Amino acid sequence: MKVYVTGTGVISSLGNSTKEMFGSLIEGKSAVRPIPAWNNLNGLNCRLAAPAAPYDNRTLPRTVRRTMSPMSEMTALATQQALTEAGLSVQEMDFSKSLLSVGSTTGSPIGLEEYFQKISENNGVQGQSGTAFFKVMNHSVASNVAVALGFNGAVISPSSACATSAQAVILGWELIKAGLYDIAICGGADELHYLSVAVFDSVYAASRGYHDSPSATPRPFDKKRDGLIVSEGASIVILESERSVAKRGAKPLAEFLGGAYRCESSHMSQSNEVQMHHVMTAALERSGITKDQVEYVSAHATGTMQGDAAEAIAIGNLFGKQVPVSSLKGHFGHSMAACGVGELIASMQMMNEGLLIGTRNLQEVAPECDTVMHLQANRKVNANITLSNNFAFGGINTSFVIKKI
Repeated sequence: MKVYVTGTGVISSLGNSTKEMFGSLIEGKSAVRPIPAWNNLNGLNCRLAAPAAPYDNRTLPRTVRRTMSPMSEMTALATQQALTEAGLSVQEMDFSKSLLSVGSTTGSPIGLEEYFQKISENNGVQGQSGTAFFKVMNHSVASNVAVALGFNGAVISPSSACATSAQAVILGWELIKAGLYDIAICGGADELHYLSVAVFDSVYAASRGYHDSPSATPRPFDKKRDGLIVSEGASIVILESERSVAKRGAKPLAEFLGGAYRCESSHMSQSNEVQMHHVMTAALERSGITKDQVEYVSAHATGTMQGDAAEAIAIGNLFGKQVPVSSLKGHFGHSMAACGVGELIASMQMMNEGLLIGTRNLQEVAPECDTVMHLQANRKVNANITLSNNFAFGGINTSFVIKKI
């Protein structure tokens, strides 16, 4: 059974719709800017980020906003966009055949800071809001979106850091392919907070050297790269079975051919090109295609020294210099749990427009990354099949394949 993408939704640092986001990518915009509020934080060496574009949460009822953090709000808004594009109404869904597969890296870091701040100030739990837990629980995004939509189908909440939304959509594909569901709402979200930046900063993975020129970082695959920039947002796609698409007369936007996940168990934070190679070949096998059919690779590359090099080697070992490769992190920053599906949506738009987006800030390819065909600028290419990678701390590796309709 074929599985199709029929709707997309985005709240991102480059715009709050698929059209806005892709327009910003075409124009080569950078979302990175200084965060003055972080200047006085002791020990934080990266004070740049890529916040989401301003959004209006007032379309969400106040009764549901009470338990939402920003990442739940962003996901609810992105889901509304995706359902509208797909021509779907939650109230008309057969919940026995419908799935919500949405996750985040953690519960709300903003909510967690507020929660523990009150404990410290009050020397106990006095003064805690009755809604605080619903913002900080790990499945906060999935539960809040389900409540906001009135969704009574199956709900699962993957939580695998930067591979979260990629895992969510691969899982949706697997369960539709198995015949358990006909519709899956899939994606992920994270909100911006200095604690997220501090995690990367503590392992020397955050960019530190470009505070005077924020738009010049991150620099995926570049000789002068010095780390990633944290972003935020939410990205959602609607997956549907071939049967559901035919029954509804829906318009497919792309075909989701398949994907795979594997674990790199030798290190918590350092990627391994061998395991990256394995997950890509597994994704190709599960998608029923060969490497020679892939015409574009959307790299995870975030701008870190070790991760970019490992991925370039892995892609090069599989494809050589025959397939165009680029990373969108130089535009967006790294939206963590949202990045996988966000890059799926961007890749889908690239194929439909016949225009591949080059890697922003890639001015001089690092020698250790010179193993693939890098796109250093936008290029008109009629690509029909894209392979997309996402890799997370804890050794969580994902890769999936989509096809132009």
